[in-house]
Amino acid sequence: MMSDGSSVGSAFNVKDAMARLGNNKKLYEKLLARFLAEYSDFYGKLRAAVDGNDLEGASHLAHTMKGLGGNLGADDLYSASLAVETICKTGSAAPELEGAMGKFSSELNRALDAVRAGVNLE
Repeated sequence: MMSDGSSVGSAFNVKDAMARLGNNKKLYEKLLARFLAEYSDFYGKLRAAVDGNDLEGASHLAHTMKGLGGNLGADDLYSASLAVETICKTGSAAPELEGAMGKFSSELNRALDAVRAGVNLE
């Protein structure tokens, strides 16, 4: 693992995720690989929905990432997704949504970077 692996790896609560998956390491590795392959451009889709004032679509996208983040043990990504979803559902003010989008982008990138670096499953 890289020397900064502890901070990068902290994007995932591996212990909780593995418990949810019945300690199936191969399944978790498969889900992480799929996350990287299928969700690297996810922020762009969410940003487009927000910019197009499609708050219902943005809420749905955030809900999808919330579930994925929860299943993978990406607790901070889960929380950031929940915040975006909640704000979109309530139609809150733009500054609040922009702050949540910034946090979401940061947490998504942190999770993707952690997968690229190699999540320590031990």
